[in-house]
Amino acid sequence: MIVMKFGGTSTQDAQAQSNVAGIVLANLSKTPVVVISAIAQATNVLERAGKLAEQGNVEEANQTLDQLAERHYRILDTNISHKERRASVRVIIEQSLNELKELVRGVAILRELTPRTLDALYCYGELLSSRLIAATCQERGIDAVWLDTKDFMITEAIHNRALPIMEIVQEKLTALALPLIQQGKVIVTQGFIGVTQHGNRTTMGRESSDYSATIIGAALQVENIQIWTDVDGILTSDPRVVASPKKVKTMLPAEAFELSYFGAKVLHPNTMLPALEKSIPVYIYNSRRPHLSGTRVASDAFSKPMVKSVAYKRGVVVVTISPRRRLGQYIFWEHVYHVLTKHSVEATVTVSSEFNVAICFEAKNTLDAVIHDLATVGNVTTLEGKGIICLVGYGIRTQPECLSRTFNALSGMQISLLSFGASESSITIVMDDADIFEAVKKLHHEFFEKGHDDEVFEILEHFQAPQ
Repeated sequence: MIVMKFGGTSTQDAQAQSNVAGIVLANLSKTPVVVISAIAQATNVLERAGKLAEQGNVEEANQTLDQLAERHYRILDTNISHKERRASVRVIIEQSLNELKELVRGVAILRELTPRTLDALYCYGELLSSRLIAATCQERGIDAVWLDTKDFMITEAIHNRALPIMEIVQEKLTALALPLIQQGKVIVTQGFIGVTQHGNRTTMGRESSDYSATIIGAALQVENIQIWTDVDGILTSDPRVVASPKKVKTMLPAEAFELSYFGAKVLHPNTMLPALEKSIPVYIYNSRRPHLSGTRVASDAFSKPMVKSVAYKRGVVVVTISPRRRLGQYIFWEHVYHVLTKHSVEATVTVSSEFNVAICFEAKNTLDAVIHDLATVGNVTTLEGKGIICLVGYGIRTQPECLSRTFNALSGMQISLLSFGASESSITIVMDDADIFEAVKKLHHEFFEKGHDDEVFEILEHFQAPQ
């Protein structure tokens, strides 16, 4: 048994969804369980509709929803020729559109878009996309059955960032899925969305369908988990920044986690955790080029210490806090942590000394409130307009050559902060946001364009960067 998860660019239109059905068909012998994301940009559109309604713009919100529904109708009319099947899915789209319009009407009346309501909006994208994929698979002769995550993906009662209750998920999913699989059915379900024990829809964070796939894979103890996206695997850097990235053939889970945490979009940061606990390998494939071998992420993917990829994150702020009075280090940290938790701030890089702590995090609308609350803890200074570059590769922090090559590549560029952190798999550099792309190109040239290890890296033929 395997799990196959397809992202938004892999489901974005009729041709993409037809490709998905073809890939599933080619893997029937492996007993796939299929996890589907919303079509590209659907989640953003649903959020925009909610925010328009919050501002009282119901008509514009409804127009936005109508346009999204039309994209689904086009996929339906192109891919589904079976009359009854097409009519059945059309009714579901129509009902969903009506429910969405009722939701935005309620938001407009209250002029409030709560996290709970936002989750209720979000879920429609994946519910509809997975319905279309199930029907498209059936058109291709696949005995596909649609399964709603509300029947098994039980989460904590936290909206927009829910965590699964794994014991319940495993119990419910195995009871539902295994009888269907034994009957030869191909399950098609959703990523990203779950439900509380009281039946309220939740989501596990934006772009978290990968995480859902590994939760499902771990619960069913599958042979492997496949993440199908729009790139050929994990690359040595962002293909929109460097001209000739190489594919990384194999990678350790810790390395993949660092990459996702520091801005690489191939995997959600939480993806590897359930798979790692069950020792399940994760593969990243390109749905547009399914013949390619992709990247294998597994605990046995060991190689000698080397930089495997360069990731980056833009739009961060560096906040330094110094206590005004002598506090115990633990008490000081407790106060700082309380503020960060209160505002749901995830510190990307943290560097501390006896006298102060510097924290890097994404600059969001809550920045002023965060700084205001931190000012009650100590003296606060801020550096805005910063970006973070992360060199990833197991063991690189113990390699002096790696650091010297980094400084050589960035010679003449101003570095605000450098950190090895607690991880053996990364070196992080903070610098001006405007310099990030130039620095990434220089580092990529230094570590990957002067030669490479054929056992770890592969030159991509006819490579095209995703849009």
